[in-house]
Amino acid sequence: MRVPQYASAFVLVSLLLSLSFLTTGSPARNQARGGGDGTTNRDTARAIQTYHHGDANEAINLLQAIVKKRPDDADAWYHLGLALNSQGFVGSSRSAFEQVVRLRPGSAEAHAKLAFALIVSDKPQKALATAQRALELGDLSPESHYAIAEASLRTGAATKAADEAETALMINPNFTAALITRSLAHSQLKLYLEAAASLEQVLAGSPDDMDAETWRGQVEELRRLVSLESSPAPIFNIKDVTEKVRVLSKPEPRYSDAARKAGVTGTVVLRAVFSAEGEVKHILISRALGYGLATSSVRAARQIRFSPAMKDGIPVSIYLQLEYNFNLY
Repeated sequence: MRVPQYASAFVLVSLLLSLSFLTTGSPARNQARGGGDGTTNRDTARAIQTYHHGDANEAINLLQAIVKKRPDDADAWYHLGLALNSQGFVGSSRSAFEQVVRLRPGSAEAHAKLAFALIVSDKPQKALATAQRALELGDLSPESHYAIAEASLRTGAATKAADEAETALMINPNFTAALITRSLAHSQLKLYLEAAASLEQVLAGSPDDMDAETWRGQVEELRRLVSLESSPAPIFNIKDVTEKVRVLSKPEPRYSDAARKAGVTGTVVLRAVFSAEGEVKHILISRALGYGLATSSVRAARQIRFSPAMKDGIPVSIYLQLEYNFNLY
Protein backbone atom coordinates (compact mmCIF):
# COMPACT_ATOMS: atom_id res chain seq x y z
CA MET A 1 0.00 0.00 0.00
CA ARG A 2 1.45 3.35 -0.95
CA VAL A 3 1.52 5.79 1.95
CA PRO A 4 0.76 9.42 0.97
CA GLN A 5 3.74 11.73 1.25
CA TYR A 6 2.22 14.39 3.40
CA ALA A 7 1.31 14.78 7.03
CA SER A 8 -2.16 13.94 8.27
CA ALA A 9 -4.21 15.50 11.01
CA PHE A 10 -2.06 13.70 13.59
CA VAL A 11 1.06 14.80 12.26
CA LEU A 12 0.93 16.54 15.09
CA VAL A 13 -2.07 17.76 14.05
CA SER A 14 -1.25 19.07 10.64
CA LEU A 15 -0.37 15.14 12.84
CA LEU A 16 -0.17 15.72 14.15
CA LEU A 17 -2.30 20.50 13.66
CA SER A 18 -5.78 20.89 15.04
CA LEU A 19 -7.79 23.83 13.78
CA SER A 20 -7.82 25.44 17.18
CA PHE A 21 -4.03 25.25 17.30
CA LEU A 22 -3.69 27.33 14.17
CA THR A 23 -6.28 29.98 14.82
CA THR A 24 -5.22 33.22 16.41
CA GLY A 25 -8.31 33.90 18.49
CA SER A 26 -10.61 36.87 18.77
CA PRO A 27 -9.51 40.47 18.09
CA ALA A 28 -9.58 41.21 21.79
CA ARG A 29 -7.22 38.33 22.51
CA ASN A 30 -4.99 39.33 19.64
CA GLN A 31 -4.76 42.85 21.06
CA ALA A 32 -3.79 41.40 24.42
CA ARG A 33 -0.90 39.56 22.79
CA GLY A 34 0.43 42.70 21.11
CA GLY A 35 4.01 43.74 20.56
CA GLY A 36 6.65 44.24 23.22
CA ASP A 37 5.32 47.73 23.95
CA GLY A 38 1.67 46.70 23.84
CA THR A 39 1.15 47.89 20.27
CA THR A 40 1.39 46.34 16.83
CA ASN A 41 3.76 48.09 14.43
CA ARG A 42 2.63 48.76 10.90
CA ASP A 43 5.08 46.35 9.30
CA THR A 44 4.08 43.68 11.80
CA ALA A 45 0.43 44.34 10.96
CA ARG A 46 1.18 43.95 7.25
CA ALA A 47 3.04 40.68 7.86
CA ILE A 48 0.16 39.37 9.95
CA GLN A 49 -2.27 40.35 7.21
CA THR A 50 -0.10 38.46 4.71
CA TYR A 51 -0.35 35.38 6.92
CA HIS A 52 -4.13 35.66 7.23
CA HIS A 53 -4.43 36.05 3.45
CA GLY A 54 -2.86 32.62 3.06
CA ASP A 55 0.69 33.47 2.01
CA ALA A 56 2.42 31.81 4.94
CA ASN A 57 5.83 31.53 3.29
CA GLU A 58 5.98 35.26 2.56
CA ALA A 59 4.69 35.97 6.08
CA ILE A 60 7.52 33.86 7.50
CA ASN A 61 10.08 35.90 5.56
CA LEU A 62 8.55 39.18 6.68
CA LEU A 63 8.17 38.15 10.31
CA GLN A 64 11.69 36.75 10.54
CA ALA A 65 13.03 40.10 9.32
CA ILE A 66 10.86 41.92 11.86
CA VAL A 67 11.94 39.89 14.89
CA LYS A 68 15.57 40.21 13.85
CA LYS A 69 15.14 43.98 13.88
CA ARG A 70 12.79 44.10 16.89
CA PRO A 71 13.29 41.02 19.07
CA ASP A 72 10.78 42.37 21.63
CA ASP A 73 7.85 42.25 19.18
CA ALA A 74 5.73 39.54 20.81
CA ASP A 75 2.98 39.75 18.21
CA ALA A 76 5.48 39.14 15.40
CA TRP A 77 6.97 36.17 17.26
CA TYR A 78 3.50 34.71 17.88
CA HIS A 79 2.43 34.88 14.25
CA LEU A 80 5.81 33.62 13.12
CA GLY A 81 5.14 30.53 15.23
CA LEU A 82 1.69 30.15 13.69
CA ALA A 83 3.04 30.58 10.16
CA LEU A 84 5.81 28.03 10.74
CA ASN A 85 3.26 25.55 12.07
CA SER A 86 0.99 26.05 9.09
CA GLN A 87 3.86 25.05 6.79
CA GLY A 88 4.75 21.96 8.80
CA PHE A 89 7.77 23.42 10.64
CA VAL A 90 6.38 22.52 14.06
CA GLY A 91 9.74 22.08 15.75
CA SER A 92 10.99 25.38 14.38
CA SER A 93 8.02 27.17 15.92
CA ARG A 94 9.27 26.27 19.38
CA SER A 95 11.78 29.14 19.60
CA ALA A 96 9.14 31.61 18.40
CA PHE A 97 6.68 30.60 21.10
CA GLU A 98 9.47 30.57 23.69
CA GLN A 99 10.05 34.23 22.84
CA VAL A 100 6.34 35.00 23.24
CA VAL A 101 6.32 33.32 26.66
CA ARG A 102 9.38 35.35 27.66
CA LEU A 103 7.79 38.61 26.50
CA ARG A 104 4.26 37.78 27.58
CA PRO A 105 4.52 35.35 30.52
CA GLY A 106 0.79 35.69 31.11
CA SER A 107 -0.18 34.42 27.65
CA ALA A 108 -2.11 31.16 28.03
CA GLU A 109 -2.22 30.59 24.27
CA ALA A 110 1.54 30.94 23.85
CA HIS A 111 2.14 28.44 26.65
CA ALA A 112 -0.28 25.97 25.03
CA LYS A 113 1.40 26.21 21.65
CA LEU A 114 4.85 25.96 23.18
CA ALA A 115 3.78 22.82 25.04
CA PHE A 116 2.72 21.26 21.75
CA ALA A 117 6.05 22.12 20.10
CA LEU A 118 7.89 20.64 23.08
CA ILE A 119 6.06 17.34 22.57
CA VAL A 120 7.20 17.27 18.95
CA SER A 121 10.76 17.95 20.16
CA ASP A 122 10.48 15.07 22.67
CA LYS A 123 10.69 17.22 25.78
CA PRO A 124 7.84 15.64 27.78
CA GLN A 125 8.72 17.05 31.20
CA LYS A 126 9.05 20.61 29.88
CA ALA A 127 5.86 20.13 27.86
CA LEU A 128 4.03 18.95 30.97
CA ALA A 129 5.09 21.97 33.04
CA THR A 130 4.33 24.40 30.20
CA ALA A 131 0.89 22.90 29.55
CA GLN A 132 0.01 23.00 33.24
CA ARG A 133 1.00 26.66 33.31
CA ALA A 134 -1.22 27.31 30.28
CA LEU A 135 -4.19 25.83 32.13
CA GLU A 136 -3.39 27.90 35.23
CA LEU A 137 -3.50 30.98 32.99
CA GLY A 138 -6.94 30.01 31.69
CA ASP A 139 -6.17 28.23 28.41
CA LEU A 140 -9.36 26.78 26.91
CA SER A 141 -7.85 24.96 23.93
CA PRO A 142 -7.41 21.18 23.70
CA GLU A 143 -3.65 21.45 23.11
CA SER A 144 -2.65 21.81 26.75
CA HIS A 145 -4.61 18.72 27.77
CA TYR A 146 -3.18 16.84 24.79
CA ALA A 147 0.38 17.83 25.74
CA ILE A 148 -0.20 16.61 29.30
CA ALA A 149 -1.69 13.37 27.95
CA GLU A 150 1.18 12.65 25.58
CA ALA A 151 3.83 13.62 28.15
CA SER A 152 2.14 11.32 30.67
CA LEU A 153 2.06 8.46 28.17
CA ARG A 154 5.78 8.87 27.42
CA THR A 155 6.63 8.80 31.12
CA GLY A 156 4.56 5.70 31.90
CA ALA A 157 1.41 7.25 33.39
CA ALA A 158 -1.17 5.60 31.13
CA THR A 159 -4.22 6.38 33.28
CA LYS A 160 -3.35 10.08 33.42
CA ALA A 161 -2.73 10.03 29.69
CA ALA A 162 -6.16 8.53 28.99
CA ASP A 163 -7.91 11.03 31.25
CA GLU A 164 -6.19 14.10 29.77
CA ALA A 165 -6.72 12.88 26.20
CA GLU A 166 -10.40 12.46 27.02
CA THR A 167 -10.55 16.04 28.28
CA ALA A 168 -8.91 17.31 25.07
CA LEU A 169 -11.48 15.36 23.04
CA MET A 170 -14.35 16.88 24.99
CA ILE A 171 -13.13 20.24 23.68
CA ASN A 172 -12.40 18.99 20.15
CA PRO A 173 -13.83 15.50 19.39
CA ASN A 174 -11.89 15.33 16.10
CA PHE A 175 -8.44 16.08 17.57
CA THR A 176 -6.56 13.24 15.89
CA ALA A 177 -3.42 13.43 18.03
CA ALA A 178 -5.49 13.11 21.19
CA LEU A 179 -7.41 10.17 19.73
CA ILE A 180 -4.16 8.33 19.05
CA THR A 181 -2.77 9.10 22.50
CA ARG A 182 -6.01 7.89 24.09
CA SER A 183 -5.86 4.70 22.05
CA LEU A 184 -2.27 3.94 23.05
CA ALA A 185 -3.06 4.68 26.71
CA HIS A 186 -6.09 2.38 26.62
CA SER A 187 -3.99 -0.31 24.95
CA GLN A 188 -1.43 -0.14 27.75
CA LEU A 189 -4.29 -0.41 30.24
CA LYS A 190 -5.53 -3.50 28.32
CA LEU A 191 -8.77 -1.73 27.35
CA TYR A 192 -8.45 -3.10 23.84
CA LEU A 193 -11.98 -2.41 22.58
CA GLU A 194 -11.72 1.23 23.63
CA ALA A 195 -8.28 1.47 22.04
CA ALA A 196 -9.59 0.07 18.76
CA ALA A 197 -12.57 2.44 18.77
CA SER A 198 -10.32 5.51 19.02
CA LEU A 199 -8.25 4.36 16.06
CA GLU A 200 -11.36 3.66 14.02
CA GLN A 201 -12.41 7.25 14.67
CA VAL A 202 -8.99 8.40 13.44
CA LEU A 203 -9.34 6.37 10.26
CA ALA A 204 -12.88 7.62 9.65
CA GLY A 205 -11.83 11.24 9.99
CA SER A 206 -8.35 11.00 8.44
CA PRO A 207 -8.29 8.12 5.94
CA ASP A 208 -5.14 9.53 4.33
CA ASP A 209 -3.18 9.74 7.58
CA MET A 210 0.47 8.92 6.90
CA ASP A 211 0.19 6.10 9.44
CA ALA A 212 -3.27 4.91 8.32
CA GLU A 213 -1.87 1.58 7.10
CA THR A 214 -0.36 0.95 10.51
CA TRP A 215 -3.44 2.03 12.45
CA ARG A 216 -5.58 -0.42 10.46
CA GLY A 217 -3.17 -3.17 11.42
CA GLN A 218 -3.25 -1.99 15.03
CA VAL A 219 -7.06 -2.24 15.09
CA GLU A 220 -6.84 -5.83 13.83
CA GLU A 221 -4.26 -6.69 16.47
CA LEU A 222 -6.33 -5.10 19.24
CA ARG A 223 -9.38 -7.08 18.16
CA ARG A 224 -7.29 -10.25 18.09
CA LEU A 225 -6.37 -9.60 21.70
CA VAL A 226 -10.03 -9.02 22.61
CA SER A 227 -11.15 -12.28 20.99
CA LEU A 228 -8.26 -14.14 22.63
CA GLU A 229 -7.16 -15.69 19.37
CA SER A 230 -3.90 -17.56 19.91
CA SER A 231 -1.00 -18.65 17.76
CA PRO A 232 -0.65 -22.36 16.96
CA ALA A 233 2.08 -22.54 19.60
CA PRO A 234 2.21 -20.79 23.00
CA ILE A 235 4.04 -17.47 23.27
CA PHE A 236 6.63 -17.18 26.03
CA ASN A 237 8.23 -14.33 27.91
CA ILE A 238 11.99 -13.94 27.88
CA LYS A 239 12.40 -15.35 31.40
CA ASP A 240 10.76 -18.61 30.32
CA VAL A 241 13.25 -19.63 27.63
CA THR A 242 16.62 -21.33 27.86
CA GLU A 243 18.13 -19.54 24.83
CA LYS A 244 17.29 -15.98 23.82
CA VAL A 245 16.52 -14.71 20.33
CA ARG A 246 19.68 -14.08 18.32
CA VAL A 247 19.19 -11.11 15.99
CA LEU A 248 21.00 -11.53 12.67
CA SER A 249 20.03 -8.24 11.07
CA LYS A 250 17.91 -5.27 12.14
CA PRO A 251 17.28 -2.68 9.40
CA GLU A 252 16.81 0.92 10.50
CA PRO A 253 13.49 2.65 9.76
CA ARG A 254 13.31 5.51 7.29
CA TYR A 255 13.04 9.04 8.67
CA SER A 256 10.17 10.52 6.68
CA ASP A 257 10.61 13.88 4.96
CA ALA A 258 7.57 15.25 6.79
CA ALA A 259 9.04 14.23 10.16
CA ARG A 260 12.36 15.87 9.34
CA LYS A 261 10.59 19.05 8.27
CA ALA A 262 8.53 19.12 11.45
CA GLY A 263 11.60 18.48 13.61
CA VAL A 264 10.10 15.35 15.15
CA THR A 265 12.37 13.48 17.55
CA GLY A 266 11.71 10.69 20.00
CA THR A 267 11.19 6.95 20.23
CA VAL A 268 8.67 4.61 18.65
CA VAL A 269 8.07 1.61 20.93
CA LEU A 270 6.67 -1.68 19.62
CA ARG A 271 5.74 -4.97 21.25
CA ALA A 272 6.02 -7.94 18.91
CA VAL A 273 6.15 -11.70 18.73
CA PHE A 274 9.42 -13.21 17.49
CA SER A 275 7.95 -16.46 16.29
CA ALA A 276 9.40 -19.96 16.33
CA GLU A 277 9.23 -19.84 12.52
CA GLY A 278 11.59 -16.85 12.37
CA GLU A 279 9.02 -14.12 11.61
CA VAL A 280 8.11 -10.95 13.49
CA LYS A 281 4.35 -11.10 14.08
CA HIS A 282 1.55 -9.47 16.07
CA ILE A 283 3.19 -6.04 16.25
CA LEU A 284 1.50 -3.66 18.67
CA ILE A 285 2.51 0.00 18.91
CA SER A 286 3.00 1.22 22.48
CA ARG A 287 4.35 4.68 21.67
CA ALA A 288 4.08 6.59 18.41
CA LEU A 289 5.43 9.79 16.90
CA GLY A 290 3.26 10.32 13.84
CA TYR A 291 4.45 11.74 10.52
CA GLY A 292 4.76 8.23 9.11
CA LEU A 293 7.35 7.16 11.70
CA ALA A 294 5.11 4.49 13.24
CA THR A 295 4.62 2.92 9.81
CA SER A 296 8.33 3.15 9.06
CA SER A 297 9.15 1.45 12.36
CA VAL A 298 6.66 -1.38 11.80
CA ARG A 299 8.04 -2.01 8.32
CA ALA A 300 11.59 -2.13 9.68
CA ALA A 301 10.52 -4.53 12.44
CA ARG A 302 9.02 -6.93 9.91
CA GLN A 303 12.38 -7.10 8.13
CA ILE A 304 14.32 -8.24 11.20
CA ARG A 305 16.09 -11.56 10.67
CA PHE A 306 16.77 -13.70 13.72
CA SER A 307 17.29 -17.16 15.14
CA PRO A 308 14.29 -18.04 17.35
CA ALA A 309 14.45 -18.42 21.10
CA MET A 310 14.77 -21.96 22.39
CA LYS A 311 13.15 -23.79 25.28
CA ASP A 312 14.69 -27.13 26.11
CA GLY A 313 16.16 -27.37 22.62
CA ILE A 314 12.91 -26.54 20.80
CA PRO A 315 12.28 -23.24 18.90
CA VAL A 316 9.54 -21.18 20.58
CA SER A 317 7.76 -17.86 20.04
CA ILE A 318 8.55 -15.04 22.42
CA TYR A 319 7.33 -11.50 23.18
CA LEU A 320 9.93 -8.76 22.80
CA GLN A 321 9.90 -4.95 22.93
CA LEU A 322 11.48 -2.97 20.12
CA GLU A 323 12.55 0.67 20.29
CA TYR A 324 13.37 2.86 17.30
CA ASN A 325 15.01 6.18 18.11
CA PHE A 326 14.62 9.13 15.78
CA ASN A 327 17.09 11.98 16.25
CA LEU A 328 17.99 14.98 14.13
CA TYR A 329 21.61 16.08 14.00
